[in-house]
Amino acid sequence: SPHQSHRLIPAFIEQREPNYVNWKKHDLEDFRRFGDLTMNEKHDFHLSKARLKASSRTSALLAGFAMICLVELQYTSDTPHYLLIVLGVVTALLVSVHLLALMISTCILPYMEASSSSYDLPHIRLKFYIDISWFFSTCIGLILFLIEIGIIFIVKFQAVGFQRAGWITTAILIPVLFVFITISCFIHHSRNTHAIDRLENKMIGLRNMLNKSDQNIPLIKTV
Repeated sequence: SPHQSHRLIPAFIEQREPNYVNWKKHDLEDFRRFGDLTMNEKHDFHLSKARLKASSRTSALLAGFAMICLVELQYTSDTPHYLLIVLGVVTALLVSVHLLALMISTCILPYMEASSSSYDLPHIRLKFYIDISWFFSTCIGLILFLIEIGIIFIVKFQAVGFQRAGWITTAILIPVLFVFITISCFIHHSRNTHAIDRLENKMIGLRNMLNKSDQNIPLIKTV
């Protein structure tokens, strides 16, 4: 009868609902592999891709500049040997760091360019290598580049017999290096503070939403 069928429909839904809930718990992650990313995951994806592009361009430029300076720089027999040793060591470290960052970005970036914004992407598993490439290119590589410029000043002015100018120009780079490190730390701190503030604002918004929903429950029951 219609009255009996009206009673059987809620019972049927109650019997089917636990299976649907269990399916959501166990298979949601596998289902998301074929779906789109959330807003935060898309932000991380585009940020990782932008980091790889920036580190690739910076590393290629600075590594090429260091090699050109090493080849084209004129040396004399009067140049102190310790300056040549320091120049060779710094140049080797500079080129190695930037080539390592360039290699990482070159290997990972094509897969990220070819992949769509889906859940199964290489930047999630290779986040450690992306961070290393960014750190080598923008932090260690730039500091070594400033040290390289100072040594080139000394060697170049030493070749023309005006060593004092080399030491003066190198001394100017010391406060520049200090300002560079300070600004880098300030930017990193500001970025972390901004991320924490965004998270706190989201938590406050969710708390207000839950409070409003709790206040609306008695009104719904009375209706």
